[in-house]
Amino acid sequence: MDADIVDDTVTLRIPADPTFADLPRVCLAVLLRIHRIDPDDLGDFATRLKEASADLIAGGGELAIDFRTTGAAVEVVLSGPGGTVTLEATGA
Repeated sequence: MDADIVDDTVTLRIPADPTFADLPRVCLAVLLRIHRIDPDDLGDFATRLKEASADLIAGGGELAIDFRTTGAAVEVVLSGPGGTVTLEATGA
């Protein structure tokens, strides 16, 4: 994988199963590392991601998460049975 990637989208699909609850945060952490974005700059973004994920699949079904990153920003679009939520954060 090329470390100079400046614009990237990754889609993660997970079932409504607590076993997979940490995968969205793990994917976020990997993308932040690849794009050299300090997680501390994004504040409580990982917490908001985890909460939105849980809310959208509370009734069951599949959750699709699109992670879009640029040099200093992250956008996550979550789509599941409970609707669609977009979270955005930029580095400080």
